[in-house]
Amino acid sequence: MSSRAGPMSKEKNVQGGYRPEVEQLVQGLAGTRLASSQDDGGEWEVISKKNKNKPGNTSGKTWVSQNSNPPRAWGGQQQGRGSNVSGRGNNVSGRGNGNGRGIQANISGRGRALSRKYDNNFVAPPPVSRPPLEGGWNWQARGGSAQHTAVQEFPDVEDDVDNASEEENDSDALDDSDDDLASDDYDSDVSQKSHGSRKQNKWFKKFFGSLDSLSIEQINEPQRQWHCPACQNGPGAIDWYNLHPLLAHARTKGARRVKLHRELAEVLEKDLQMRGASVIPCGEIYGQWKGLGEDEKDYEIVWPPMVIIMNTRLDKDDNDKWLGMGNQELLEYFDKYEALRARHSYGPQGHRGMSVLMFESSATGYLEAERLHRELAEMGLDRIAWGQKRSMFSGGVRQLYGFLATKQDLDIFNQHSQGKTRLKFELKSYQEMVVKELRQISEDNQQLNYFKNKLSKQNKHAKVLEESLEIMSEKLRRTAEDNRIVRQRTKMQHEQNREEMDAHDRFFMDSIKQIHERRDAKEENFEMLQQQERAKVVGQQQQNINPSSNDDCRKRAEEVSSFIEFQEKEMEEFVEEREMLIKDQEKKMEDMKKRHHEEIFDLEKEFDEALEQLMYKHGLHNEDD
Repeated sequence: MSSRAGPMSKEKNVQGGYRPEVEQLVQGLAGTRLASSQDDGGEWEVISKKNKNKPGNTSGKTWVSQNSNPPRAWGGQQQGRGSNVSGRGNNVSGRGNGNGRGIQANISGRGRALSRKYDNNFVAPPPVSRPPLEGGWNWQARGGSAQHTAVQEFPDVEDDVDNASEEENDSDALDDSDDDLASDDYDSDVSQKSHGSRKQNKWFKKFFGSLDSLSIEQINEPQRQWHCPACQNGPGAIDWYNLHPLLAHARTKGARRVKLHRELAEVLEKDLQMRGASVIPCGEIYGQWKGLGEDEKDYEIVWPPMVIIMNTRLDKDDNDKWLGMGNQELLEYFDKYEALRARHSYGPQGHRGMSVLMFESSATGYLEAERLHRELAEMGLDRIAWGQKRSMFSGGVRQLYGFLATKQDLDIFNQHSQGKTRLKFELKSYQEMVVKELRQISEDNQQLNYFKNKLSKQNKHAKVLEESLEIMSEKLRRTAEDNRIVRQRTKMQHEQNREEMDAHDRFFMDSIKQIHERRDAKEENFEMLQQQERAKVVGQQQQNINPSSNDDCRKRAEEVSSFIEFQEKEMEEFVEEREMLIKDQEKKMEDMKKRHHEEIFDLEKEFDEALEQLMYKHGLHNEDD
């Protein structure tokens, strides 16, 4: 049964009826801290915890009620839980039955209440009986006023105050030149006085009377202020102080009434401690916190993790030997937990009813074993239930119990095993095997999540790039197809233009050729006419020649020769003019060709500029730009 039922069971015992032993224990626990003061006339006095080395010290003992219940075996009656009020006698006390660490730590360090044998011959140890309190319970002190009750929470405070007062009397004797103490009948030897007597000093009586009439909440109110009682009728008597500034003033006063101020600081500090008010040392007001210890608590655990399963014994066979559950059957009963294998303990009488589930040798395996242990504890089927209120049968079937295995458990498990049949295990550090591995797993998970997120981002980026690549590839394919069509059409147009140009060239060349042929024909005809005219003139002269007249013949010959000379002269002039015409024509042709070349160059240049603008328009930029 879970330890959480402990307070409930105690409460039931208190409500159910009057229990003398419980009342005696409660009164005894209160008496260890409070006792009556004979010097103060019935008022309560704080009893400080004395040093362990001093005689008569009983503050370190733990008192439990006396119980006369006899020991029982596994099959006997159950022992009532109400008798065990202290919670640490026969029960396992700790952090909680659902936590495997609490069970193991309590078994190994807080008594051997659970170091028992797990067969039917087991006998629980009797409850511990301790002597009664020295001097009884001091019942007459119970009748005092309850409003003056104070619980001492600070050990050895009064001893320290007494020693400090004695040392201060010696050390301040030379430094304190104030004569007011002697005139005011102040007694410097306060180490022999009680705290109540020191408060009744005439310097402090009125101040502490006012302070005792206030509650802790009223004392700590920030608007509540006092005059310093040690400064009355002197310098600083009219100054107002809050509680903690007053305490600091009394500790640090160094001019007048130094001893009186120190006495005030000691009495006020002790009074505040007794009443439970906060006392902050001077100079340590800020930045003071207290947390857990720097060293992490560690303890040994069984490795690999194991869970003990009890009550797995079934029946006896023909040889009067016990039979029990099989390995696979045990694993099937706990198939929700990732146990690797199962083992059973056997002895001379056969199956001992004690089995073990073995888990993976890792922090995950330990967490699985601890989860099984915790759920069994929540169901009231843990170690305590098996040891105190075991129910062998529940609803007609055998009830299984379970808890995390300890070294004592496995020693009992291996009690009748020898050699290779012994269940092998080790004791490892919980911090080393579980905590550090869980931290490493956590760091690895963080790294894994980081890389998963990074991979997811990279995958998204790659997907976007892939989609962009597909879109750009499609655009490039379309552009290439368009360019191919444009090139094909341009080529066809070029071929067509070339054919047209060739046709124009042929037509032009034919026309020029015809012109040249007509020109050549005209020149030939012109020459032929000139030759015919000359031949005609010569023929007429020969026909008109009369041999009888020499003068006429000479005259005719002179006419013919003059005609020929005239004709030759005209021909020379014709040739000269013709040469001049040819030169003019050639010059004109050269000029025309030059203009033609310039026009072609201008056309090509305009075409290049237009093509460059077209490429810039469609996204092709120059590298220099």
